Amino acid sequence: MSIAAYHQTIAECDDPRTIEYRVFLRITLSLERHRADDWRSSDLKDALWRNMELWNTLRADLLEDDNALPEQLRAGLVSLSFTVDRYTQRVLRGEAGPDLLIDINRAVMQGLQGVQHASAPPVKELAHGA
Repeated sequence: MSIAAYHQTIAECDDPRTIEYRVFLRITLSLERHRADDWRSSDLKDALWRNMELWNTLRADLLEDDNALPEQLRAGLVSLSFTVDRYTQRVLRGEAGPDLLIDINRAVMQGLQGVQHASAPPVKELAHGA
């Protein structure tokens, strides 16, 4: 079986929440890896752009009429996507580091796993143990 066919099979078999979690995980780990880099770092910029692309895609999906999430959750996530946009611009200008973006992504990842915030185990352990 070719690698492309293997990836297609995984995509067809995995739960959408699991796929979303994996995408968030990859991007968040990249942000974490480059959190101490200078704001001019191409690696940090790449991680930031991939994160913005993820959030822009998520926003577009949330704004679709047929999105099945509850309206209040959709509105909260759309609002959060605009926060990610604004804050990313600050990081790209060297005015802030990516920690807030990492925290936002980690919180969303916990939600995708169905973990309640108060009882959630440390997310780094989940990510590195996966």
